[in-house]
Amino acid sequence: MNKAGTTSLRTRRISGVDAARGLALLGMMTVHALPTITESGQEASWAGLLFTGRPSALFAMLAGVGLSLLSGGAGRGHAGAQLAGDRKAIAMRAVIVVLIGLVVASLNSGVAIILVHYGLLFLLALPFLRLGAVPLFALAGAWVAAAPVAFWWLHNDLRGSWEGFPDTWRLWHSPGVADLFTPSLLGMDLALTGYYPLLLWPAYLFTGMAIGRLQLQRAPTALRLAVVGLGLAALSYAVHLWMLWQSPLVPELAARYGWSSPEMRAELMVGTFQVPLVTEDLWFLLTTPHQGSTMDLIHTIGTSMLVLGLCLLVAEKLRWLLAPLIGAGAMPLTLYVAHLVVLHFWRGTPVPDFLTFLTEYSPMQMTLILIVGALGAGLLRFVLRRRGPLEALTHAAGNAAAGR
Repeated sequence: MNKAGTTSLRTRRISGVDAARGLALLGMMTVHALPTITESGQEASWAGLLFTGRPSALFAMLAGVGLSLLSGGAGRGHAGAQLAGDRKAIAMRAVIVVLIGLVVASLNSGVAIILVHYGLLFLLALPFLRLGAVPLFALAGAWVAAAPVAFWWLHNDLRGSWEGFPDTWRLWHSPGVADLFTPSLLGMDLALTGYYPLLLWPAYLFTGMAIGRLQLQRAPTALRLAVVGLGLAALSYAVHLWMLWQSPLVPELAARYGWSSPEMRAELMVGTFQVPLVTEDLWFLLTTPHQGSTMDLIHTIGTSMLVLGLCLLVAEKLRWLLAPLIGAGAMPLTLYVAHLVVLHFWRGTPVPDFLTFLTEYSPMQMTLILIVGALGAGLLRFVLRRRGPLEALTHAAGNAAAGR
């Protein structure tokens, strides 16, 4: 039996990576329960400013980190039989994640669920598992440079040639089982028109895979990640703020759509897909969340690197203090699905009598419940050193597929 294939999970885990993933989960939970724009519609809420777009980008980047750690860690990936086993295991995990995503899309969670796209990104990574840090960073950089241009060109070309594009080529919901019967619409939504276009999101995956090939347990590596991430995030956001307050874009868009300038500025801060920004030439310079523009990719990659670098610097030293966060980050699939179920009942879906109390909570109370619940489950996982239920499922299925 291949020893590399049976290495204990505990020897692979890096506390800083789990802590960063835990923060991504808590950030997503927060923005899924709290409004992103104030009631007046003229200002972004604190939750919208801090958490819209950034946690999901961090989540996707850490998927790449995890794939590199799983397939060899620092340096280069496994080769030969080990690599073949890695690919089989990852492919099986990807299939299970996609299936779970299709099923939970039926929930009334009010969330743009990332799981189907997440699983497909795993499949996309398979040909690149052998690469080292340098070629992966080069691939990520090329993707950041080229993908937004292709995205912008395709959107505007298809708007002019296809009637109703993109509205009639967009699901406007998370991909579900029923969508399998409309493969052309599903494929377009996954690749180009949906919430997490697969034309753009590999930028996060390849960046994470490149980072996963570094010596992440060394403090200088963590510090470089944090410094570079801070620089990318700050520079890109400075460009964005200049666009919002100094360029003619905001008043022009406000006049075109009949909004006030403050309302348009709030929209550009948090992004609710009410304005087709991709039609504008200046779209490339905005960091509006979930837009996939050049500045958006640079900014969210930067914030993701910053968070990961800081977590790597402190998590091992504060391991027991951060145990709930580290534990939560080690069971992301279970907690992600669990919070979707809670939100499903909270949003007024008919519930059993013993769950009716959920509908009485305010958004802030629900946010606290989700966070405390996730951290409590994380602490239990940390103490017991057991996988979450869905993590155990994907791990066992992956190992079975790989013959381990």
